[in-house]
Amino acid sequence: MLGNDPHHAILVIRDIEVEPKHANVHWESASGVYRIQDLGTGEGTAVNGEILRACERRRLYNGDRIVIGDSVLEFSQDDPIKAQFHRALDHLINRDYLTGLLAKNRFDEEFEHWLQTMATAHRPLSILMADIDNLKEINDKHGHLLGEFVVGMVGRIIGELHSEGGRQATRFGGDEYQTILPNLTKEEALKVAEEIRCRVEEYAFEHEGKLANPTLSVGVATYPEDGTMRNDLTHAADEALYRAKHTGGNAVRA
Repeated sequence: MLGNDPHHAILVIRDIEVEPKHANVHWESASGVYRIQDLGTGEGTAVNGEILRACERRRLYNGDRIVIGDSVLEFSQDDPIKAQFHRALDHLINRDYLTGLLAKNRFDEEFEHWLQTMATAHRPLSILMADIDNLKEINDKHGHLLGEFVVGMVGRIIGELHSEGGRQATRFGGDEYQTILPNLTKEEALKVAEEIRCRVEEYAFEHEGKLANPTLSVGVATYPEDGTMRNDLTHAADEALYRAKHTGGNAVRA
């Protein structure tokens, strides 16, 4: 299934011109070919510039260009080298090199998409802003290489708790992180934030024989009570983070 809704589509296309369930690609075992079918949403699907009729099934060949909304996909069958290339390219463009989290611009797209989705469904969306409390102390005492290692590992710890349910995270800048938690109330988000804080506190950060003991402060905000726009929610979570930092750090606040 191709569409813009992760609850229905296997291949999720972040495009406002794409329907939740827009088209599907299926394997015909009898003939041994793949076919694409437009699901008649009215928005249309094109293959190599030719618009498919509603519910029409068309055979796909290697290199076929599929246009859905403003997005262009290329169909490629059984080409591991090309698949590896595209995975590497995707990681280069859409991932932070240090943490493996989403790059900031890609994260912002996900944030806007989930805000729109939750608003339509009348569901909550929670935001976390997190910051390493003592990175300067670690850099001054052990050097910036250990500090960089800590920043990367904290990001990966956060990423482990953001691998499903539409959860996403990014390195907001330096040693600060931002995450989105679709469908989570503030109370539920506070539990996730506390789990992240505990994991960082308990993790053994060791790199090239040097040890560090970073702690993390986390601020929580929730749509719609703390704001309805991305910037408003970011600001609210950042203010909550400020309160956590100014109570001594290693804390979670809303």
